[in-house]
Amino acid sequence: MMHALLAALLLPLTIAADAKTDQKVYLIGNSLTWDTIPSKLDGDVQWHVDCGKSLPYIRDNPGMPCVKTSTLWPDGLKDKQYDIISVQPHYGSTLDEDVDVISKWVEMQPNAVFVIHTGWARQVSREKEYANGDTSGKMQHSPAYVDAVIAKLQKRFPDRKFKQTHAIDLIEIVADDIDSGKAPFSTTEDLYRDAIHMKQETGRYMMHNAMRRALGQPTSDAGFEKADPKVKKYLDSVIERQYSN
Repeated sequence: MMHALLAALLLPLTIAADAKTDQKVYLIGNSLTWDTIPSKLDGDVQWHVDCGKSLPYIRDNPGMPCVKTSTLWPDGLKDKQYDIISVQPHYGSTLDEDVDVISKWVEMQPNAVFVIHTGWARQVSREKEYANGDTSGKMQHSPAYVDAVIAKLQKRFPDRKFKQTHAIDLIEIVADDIDSGKAPFSTTEDLYRDAIHMKQETGRYMMHNAMRRALGQPTSDAGFEKADPKVKKYLDSVIERQYSN
């Protein structure tokens, strides 16, 4: 009797875990998508990642992405229907170009939720880009640009769901905490390993979990066992503050 009761209590948890494992996810972007470590996301996860490229470039030149484990989007989006598609705008495109490219993929995947992975700016321009509210020029890593992309997509596809990773907002939270002496870093450069890419033990941990939360997956430290536990705890709090808003 006790065993039957225990099994009944555990059944909802088992179903929830299986549902998460069965989630089909496809990511399109460049190395800032790769910094979210797609291979460690839950579920059936595939990607098309081409280094340093914008979405229009990836649309027009799908044949030879830099990440050789990529499932090329013309085949990937035609052969399988996904639950969630992540797309990452990047330098070089305009607002209308990004919306047009993403719209094509929305039409190819009529049942998928679309997540806009915001990426993030180069260290030297991060603060200026974040504060820029002008969306009329080339792509920038700012809330204004991302919000404008989502607004235009939502207008074209009123019945579809669009989300974002808030990666740029997470770095801004860290920057504010540094200014107020509440972060275990002296500068946001502690998140970066070079001019734009994230460091494994800090920035990549945060970006991986930002993507997980955008996909509806729980925070995980799998693959980040060498990171300072206090730093991970702090970065978890940053993510929680953003996603609890």
